[in-house]
Amino acid sequence: MRSLTSLLIAVVLCSSPSFAQTAEVKKYLNITITLYENLEYEKALKQLKNARTKAKGPDDEAKINLLEGIVLADMGKEEKALTAFKSAFSVDLEAKLPVEVSPKVQAVADKARANVRKMLAPQLEAEAKAAEEARLAEEKRKADEEAAKQAELKRQQEEAAKNQPPPLVVKPVDPPPPSGPSVRALSLIPGVIGLASAGVATGLLVSASGKYTALNNGTAPPEQAIAYRDTGKTDATLGYVFTGVAAAGIGAAVIMFAVGGEKPPPATVSAVPLQGGGMVSATFDFDLGGAR
Repeated sequence: MRSLTSLLIAVVLCSSPSFAQTAEVKKYLNITITLYENLEYEKALKQLKNARTKAKGPDDEAKINLLEGIVLADMGKEEKALTAFKSAFSVDLEAKLPVEVSPKVQAVADKARANVRKMLAPQLEAEAKAAEEARLAEEKRKADEEAAKQAELKRQQEEAAKNQPPPLVVKPVDPPPPSGPSVRALSLIPGVIGLASAGVATGLLVSASGKYTALNNGTAPPEQAIAYRDTGKTDATLGYVFTGVAAAGIGAAVIMFAVGGEKPPPATVSAVPLQGGGMVSATFDFDLGGAR
């Protein structure tokens, strides 16, 4: 049962991406692990020797050397085990042992790994430095590209602004002065009519009031009573009519005088040409008859 478990472990570990192995080498390595678990060290070394004849590259050699180091360390041949382990760790410094081993064997493997790490330290440091320099160079390249892109965009914007024509402002043309009288001057006409109508209305209403009083007091001559009545009604009616005319005339005069001042300045128009079109704006000043 122990041998079967070790064999399954070996199959799984030998398929690890740390070492890519050929099918024939994997077969010999699995047999080697089984023999090692059964403490048949010499037979295990013979299987490793057969496996080495089928090795196709450094990955196969490294896996063979790893198992060889385990077997030799368990046999007490530490120097040979160190050599085998160093050969394996030179291919993959972080390779794991494919089987569970005793502390003695683990100590030999750790010693070999430490020696290889020390030996490869300058190379590993140089590789790390080169990788860091490559990373920094790539970042600088990207930053330079972005800066050049932004500079080109700014240049294009400045060029577009330079070629943009200035805003076009159309100055208003003053209209010719009016040829006739102003509205304020004309406001005298309805004003005079209103005042005259007010005077006529007052006279008519006073006359009608006098005739009405005479009829009520009995002071009117009897033979003229009917005439007093009829003419009084006519005077009253005409008085009310002229009162309305007076109100309309005076009201029209006041409105004409209020809104008939100086003309407001004409509208100001400005045009701004743009790429693909343009923009036009206009300003108007309305006079609603405020304080003068």
